[in-house]
Amino acid sequence: MSPGRWRARTRYRFDDGTLRQIERFATTRARARIALQTALDNATASRSLEVNRQTSLAHLADRFLATKEDCAPRTIDTYRQTIAHHIKPKIGALTVAEATTERLGRFISEITASCGPGAAKACRAVLSGMMGVAARSDAVIVNPVREIGNITRRRQGATAVPVQDLPDLLEAVRRDERLNELDQADVVVFLAGTGCRLGEALALRWSAFDPEAGTISIEANVVRAHGRGLLLQDHPKTKAGARTISIPNSLRVLLMERQGRIRVRSEYDLVFPTVRGNIRDPRNTSRDWRDARDRLGYPKVTTHSFRKTVATALDHSGLSAREIADYLGHENPSLTQDVYMAKSTGGTKAAKALDVMIVPKSKVRG
Repeated sequence: MSPGRWRARTRYRFDDGTLRQIERFATTRARARIALQTALDNATASRSLEVNRQTSLAHLADRFLATKEDCAPRTIDTYRQTIAHHIKPKIGALTVAEATTERLGRFISEITASCGPGAAKACRAVLSGMMGVAARSDAVIVNPVREIGNITRRRQGATAVPVQDLPDLLEAVRRDERLNELDQADVVVFLAGTGCRLGEALALRWSAFDPEAGTISIEANVVRAHGRGLLLQDHPKTKAGARTISIPNSLRVLLMERQGRIRVRSEYDLVFPTVRGNIRDPRNTSRDWRDARDRLGYPKVTTHSFRKTVATALDHSGLSAREIADYLGHENPSLTQDVYMAKSTGGTKAAKALDVMIVPKSKVRG
């Protein structure tokens, strides 16, 4: 334009379909071109949203978390930890434009190698949600995470207790001085008699127990939320987890005796609270059981092992896949059942099958 004054100019097609001229000035040719390129990059941003191609992944992660405020506390904690421990430290400085399938795929591979497939799957899920936010803001055309290859994971899983060994295990649990001192023997028997998840068992209220009908209603879950501690989540882990089931008669008697013997009055009115009536921590409960199982001679039995054992026992007793799914709170076996069959109270057939396993040996002899 004149000595020391350069102009870079082009026509740009905006989101509304119109072509408009954009120009920038600088003291040199190179600087003018850079200024114009920056203006073009900014022009791709949505006018109504804060996310554009120059948004950092660290900022995008915060935007993603803000969209998940209605999720379960445990889910939010998982997202937050994944972002804080992996995404922000390693790729948080990248922009949305730089978050290509190749780069994100390389990051997922590094996480798999260093932290395992579980952490990698969590990172992939969060990144997919983040880039979904970017796609809805027109910052990217397609979600680049969708093209990343599958993450293989060899699941170990809990080891089921052989059905024939369960009576001996529970007899040892009932006699164990430390488990009784911690008021945990009844918890273990309850898990073995129902196949409930530990969080479901520890969230059970007395109001959910019907001694006359011999049923319990699973309607809550114990979770730990960041900055809030232990919480009673007002729904189970999954939608299918909400259920009412018949329990073995021996377990019904155990709960009735427990209700009259050690019921702790508190705002929660839990069946298995702490000694002060507060929410029992699943982590501490699992830790105490780890100590006990080595002492009792069952080192591979976790609290989730009882869930697998119950499923095996019900299968051996002739229950259908539908009946077992309803009893354990799994998703229904097929889409047809899921849509057209109403979920009813878990049958007494399941309770009778489990009663044989958990009834104390002394009563069997009697």
